[in-house]
Amino acid sequence: MTTPRSRMPVILPRLIALIVALGGLQQGTILAREGRVRVVASLPNLGAIASAVGGDRIELTTIAVGTQDAHFVDPKPSYMVRLRNADLLLVNGLDLEIGWIPPITQGARNARILQGAQGYIDCSAGIPVVEIPAVLSRAEGDVHPYGNPHYLTDPLNAETVAGTIAEALKRADPASAPLYEDARRAFVRRLHEAVFGKDLVDLAGGAKLAREAAAGTLDAFLDGTAIGGAPLRARLGGWMGRMQAVRGKPIITYHRDYSYFAARFGIAVVDYVEPKPGIQPSAKHLEEIVARLKRGDARVIVTRPFVEHRSTDLLAVRTGAEVLTLPLEVAGAPEATDYFRLFDYVTDRLVEAFSESARAGAR
Repeated sequence: MTTPRSRMPVILPRLIALIVALGGLQQGTILAREGRVRVVASLPNLGAIASAVGGDRIELTTIAVGTQDAHFVDPKPSYMVRLRNADLLLVNGLDLEIGWIPPITQGARNARILQGAQGYIDCSAGIPVVEIPAVLSRAEGDVHPYGNPHYLTDPLNAETVAGTIAEALKRADPASAPLYEDARRAFVRRLHEAVFGKDLVDLAGGAKLAREAAAGTLDAFLDGTAIGGAPLRARLGGWMGRMQAVRGKPIITYHRDYSYFAARFGIAVVDYVEPKPGIQPSAKHLEEIVARLKRGDARVIVTRPFVEHRSTDLLAVRTGAEVLTLPLEVAGAPEATDYFRLFDYVTDRLVEAFSESARAGAR
């Protein structure tokens, strides 16, 4: 008869083997997870583009949410935990996150994603920045010394950002470089079709259209190039085609965050509810805007989800102006579930607002 003690020499090696096997399974799970590039994006738009380029090869975390003001995100300790093991940190740059990215990157103690390190990715690289101040003075309000940071309100700038993110992923995960490049190209093709319409992209090529748009010669190209006897402008679709109905129309915005959008789609920002960036409007300034609205200088005001709405409510009551609360970031409105639906929503709302304003003015 075998006693429990006599079985121990047999059971113990088996138990050790089982523990080793289970440990191996656990280690394999960890390695599988670590096989994905751990990416942290400061803002939802950057996260959406990174998701399109990285797909299931990345483990993505986004810090800010779409309804937050990206200037003023509280640097919570939980953000440091997210950054501690990150391989890449994607930031908007141009000092947009200057109040909260430095403290949480320092607190995370992850040398890979400190500014200047290979994992710190400033997505403003290569962007043609506008509104760079000639003089820096606090008297001018909360100015950005490197220029207007809201460059992703021009969707064509997402092509540059997608390229920046793709290159960062290739460096972090060279074995998957062809996959990232294929995904980047697919994203850019979809972007061009969304901006210009599929028919026009098929005829003229998205890269050609994007170059003409960047050079400011798109109108001349569309009007001066004919296929089948009709100018290419007849094939213009997408967001650009949709916005032709309001091209040249004036708007007032709360903050200087629609400069890139307005330039791309040909609308005119004629005034701001803020007298200076970051400064809430005085009664005198609001009276000046009321006078402009009553003169008909503009009929549509664009504001954001996260600013005070007392001023814009007052302007609407006093003048009958149409006030639109539009998101700047993915998930800033329930309909804006990704970068493409963000612009679907914004362009649709603007076209509708101008139509409603025109009908109101006709009554």
